[in-house]
Amino acid sequence: MSIQNIDNGVITVQKKRAEWRRKGWSIPDLRGGKKIWFSLVKELIALIDDGQANDLDGYPNLHEVVSPQTWRTYVPFLKGIGLASNQGGMLSLSDAGRRFCQDPTKSCLADLIQDKIRLFGEIVELLKVSPATIEEVNHQLCEAYRLNWSNLSNTRRRMDWLEVLGYIQCGGNHKWETTTAGREALEGWRLVTPEVLEPLDSDSSSIEVAEPPAEIEMLLKCLVNSPELHKKRSTYNIWVPSPNRIENLRKITQAASERIGKGNFFGFIEKEFHLKTSSVESMLPFLKVSGLIKEVGRNVYLATPGAKAWLETGNNLDFIRILHTNMQFVGEMIQAAAHDIVRNDLYAQAKLYGLNSEKARWIAGFLLEAGLLEETQYLHLKATPIGLRFAAGLPLAEPAAGEPEETEQPDQGEYAEDSSTEELKQLIHRLHRASRDPSAEGKASGAAFEEAIYHLFRFMGFEAERVGGSGDTDVILRWRDREGKSTVAIIDGKSKSSGQVSHGDISDVAIDTHKEKNNADYVGIIGPGFSGDTIRNHAKKKGFALITDEQLTRVAHAFQTFGLSLQEIALIFQVPEGLSQLDERIALKQRELDMISTVIARFCKEQEALGSLSPRDLFLLLHDTDISPSLKELISIFETLSSPEIGILRAIDSSRSSENTTYLLNDTKRAINRLRALASAVEKGVIFGK
Repeated sequence: MSIQNIDNGVITVQKKRAEWRRKGWSIPDLRGGKKIWFSLVKELIALIDDGQANDLDGYPNLHEVVSPQTWRTYVPFLKGIGLASNQGGMLSLSDAGRRFCQDPTKSCLADLIQDKIRLFGEIVELLKVSPATIEEVNHQLCEAYRLNWSNLSNTRRRMDWLEVLGYIQCGGNHKWETTTAGREALEGWRLVTPEVLEPLDSDSSSIEVAEPPAEIEMLLKCLVNSPELHKKRSTYNIWVPSPNRIENLRKITQAASERIGKGNFFGFIEKEFHLKTSSVESMLPFLKVSGLIKEVGRNVYLATPGAKAWLETGNNLDFIRILHTNMQFVGEMIQAAAHDIVRNDLYAQAKLYGLNSEKARWIAGFLLEAGLLEETQYLHLKATPIGLRFAAGLPLAEPAAGEPEETEQPDQGEYAEDSSTEELKQLIHRLHRASRDPSAEGKASGAAFEEAIYHLFRFMGFEAERVGGSGDTDVILRWRDREGKSTVAIIDGKSKSSGQVSHGDISDVAIDTHKEKNNADYVGIIGPGFSGDTIRNHAKKKGFALITDEQLTRVAHAFQTFGLSLQEIALIFQVPEGLSQLDERIALKQRELDMISTVIARFCKEQEALGSLSPRDLFLLLHDTDISPSLKELISIFETLSSPEIGILRAIDSSRSSENTTYLLNDTKRAINRLRALASAVEKGVIFGK
């Protein structure tokens, strides 16, 4: 093969990769049954073309739908597929929308979806090779493209549209196959195979990175022209629903692409991700400081111009650019990982920019999802070629530019050097070492790892029993749920020198037997890492929780820092959403501590000038800060800090409503010493009681 042909091949791969990055993951919802989807789109486009979409809260005059939704409900789909745009509250057709209006055929709409959405035409190609059920298609996609989709919804939505458009049809045994129209469409579509997404063996300078849209380029130029703005990049807490966090942020941002009230905005997020209002409250400050959402009126939110540009391009790199301009150590993290680096070393560098390990872990997660970092081996990260090329185009800060200001909140992730903390450090060190050395401490294979698991759960307060040996599980845990019912989990420890546990290392027959023998409610498999989607998909199907030693370590640190209950820790055994729910709980507890620190700090600064302060006073003072607490959150904190057990705040006018009750800061040193004394007494009693 000639050098020119090789170069052309690389360029083709780069173009396909750029096309892949440009596309989005989710087909936006279109209300109504799928039988009317196509005719509904035709009607909506015709009405927009006729100038009848000038009130987003009005109802389109549709023939196919008995109870139509408002135009605002249809906007996410019409904009997401690129058919229409919003100009001052009036919908107008895009170039693609005008083409569809002139040629309102199924093939035209299919081409638009293929141009906007990943893994659309690829499903048609897959079914052309061999008919398959939805479950089989989903498994093949997840296996080939290394996806962690938790259910069939992404695959089902694509196949529903392909069926509506006549590109696939259902044959016998619930298997789907490609139609003649589907085969013809494949001839004109450019598909992306898994091989295209593998790292290129080329210098990063040869890789093409799509240019940012004008709105995002302007943000980057501000950092170039005013380097002092680096100091204003936030270090606030991050929390986003898992998995597919960037895609979830896109959905949230899309909901605010037009002005939206707090009630509707929160209601959408709560329903979409099954969250409580308090969880959305904890996420809102991050949405604001990350540059995605802004408050344009009292409790009225709107996506920023940069975020809207990201929604238009659908390119995850544009999200990272927005994040970089608003938060510390984003592009800098890519640069720090130019060569293979251990996570802990990377997190140590994050501290120079004012971030603790937990915040740095979140940013690393975003960069991994965007393909800018890769995990070369367990606990090791390295910038990908496209990551290096991407970072080279960003204005980066020096560590000194990112040092936290004096008002920066104390890092709740740092632990006091007491005996309990030292014990935890030793337990974690033993756990990590034994997870990768089956014969650690000169003991029988896996014995040291089983003991480390047993002792760590005991440290967290579980009733634990180490069994081991053939014919039974390794560790049994017991605790009581909120109703007082005894709950049991069995744990199978897998120590692997390779750092990866594979599907062949687990016998589900044996585990099921152990579960039944011990009358267990949950099953946990703990190892250094888990290799391949087969083991993950199988574990999800069986309800087995796969837990890495790093994840268990994070839970133990959170237990030590925030005082997690046993019921909260036990979320790690709940498949498939348990870890995500636990992350949510930890974020809420971190936010509560941050708000307490902020409230006390404001009292110290403002009390002399303003006298007593009420929750509403603090709400107004902190409304535009990174933490941006709600009035409800502040009322709860004031009540906590003024309780007899703490007494650091004292109510001086309790005749008013709770939000207007005023308080004074009350002898802080006495309160701090009293709390320390109580904690010491409780800990002493526990030690003597043992």
